[in-house]
Amino acid sequence: MEKRQLTPDLPTYAIGRRFLKAINGVENSKYKTMVKDIYEHIRNPKDPADWKEPEEWIPKRLTGPSHDLALDLWRKSGQLVNPRHTFGPFYLSKIHQLLSVQNGCLMITSRGSKFVDGDEEVVASIDDYDGMLIVLAEVAAKGPGRRRDFEERYAEFCRASTTYAADSSISSSLIYRLNNLVDRRLIAKSGHSYQVTHMGLEYLGRHGGAGPGDISNPAIVRMASASNANARKQLADFLSSMNPYKFEHLIKLLLERMNFEKVEVTSPVNDKGVDVVAEIELGISRVREVIQVKRHAGSVGRPILDLLRGSLYRFDAVRGTIITTGKFSKGANSAAFAKGAAPITLIDGERLLDLLIEHNIGVRRREIRILEFDADGLSQFESESEPAL
Repeated sequence: MEKRQLTPDLPTYAIGRRFLKAINGVENSKYKTMVKDIYEHIRNPKDPADWKEPEEWIPKRLTGPSHDLALDLWRKSGQLVNPRHTFGPFYLSKIHQLLSVQNGCLMITSRGSKFVDGDEEVVASIDDYDGMLIVLAEVAAKGPGRRRDFEERYAEFCRASTTYAADSSISSSLIYRLNNLVDRRLIAKSGHSYQVTHMGLEYLGRHGGAGPGDISNPAIVRMASASNANARKQLADFLSSMNPYKFEHLIKLLLERMNFEKVEVTSPVNDKGVDVVAEIELGISRVREVIQVKRHAGSVGRPILDLLRGSLYRFDAVRGTIITTGKFSKGANSAAFAKGAAPITLIDGERLLDLLIEHNIGVRRREIRILEFDADGLSQFESESEPAL
């Protein structure tokens, strides 16, 4: 069986559609020249470029037709397609026959037009070929979870059916696919955790998984999703009614599960806004961190952050964290990583739930055992004719 060539640097479909519209009718030779001119600058380590702002780098790096085409792609795409990063959209279009060369020009095909219009059958066929349905099914079955929780099944698919074999290629391609599904709101990302959405469940129910072992029964996936949502709500309700001092000890357990060391809950008397002190290794260094815990539903404001930052020296700490079951004000968010000040990490209620679930605190993971008829396993007992009596 011929192995699939997955789309490298898979873009979001929003970017893919904008690219198709912007590149339609462009001479193929001009596009290739622009890519070559950009690549010449990428290869030059003596003159590194910042590619984030096309309006700035295009006039500095490109001239003539390449300059004009790059600006056209950027502006006609509504500033969504950075000309530095057309590799992914181009190969998405090439692998899935969304573009063709006609009379020397790149032209949208009929299939490409359907993709631009959001035709679900075309989109689903791309998802199937490019491994997106497998990723979506894994997130539905195992989420909420981190990327590594979905990598094993995706890696099996890659090694069995695609040209991807190296761990690095598989891992990076999974990131692109997760980003694509997040952009389409088929899965949701909270911190480092991914979970299927209702829209994703409905899409999975219509198009199923791809390959043996995938969960394609939407009823089972909905049941698992509903159970996960209920457990998350129960955990949130429990946190909201906890004794504040016991809550600090819960955070101590969480930090220990997250590989912090020497984790200590401070005395409630004269703690200077610090509830927990811990150490963690960052690279080759070990740093001390102070944590303030707020168990309430309101917003934590800038004054509390400033108080914690001012207490760092009392504990010989270099950074701090505020953990709350509520939210943070705009002032607190803007001041958390102010230039020249010690960093203060902010963990709100939703992120706290993600971390507790990720580290199996307050939840138990149960697997659903599904039985399927195994015709292949029984084939040895079949015969084409009955034995003679």
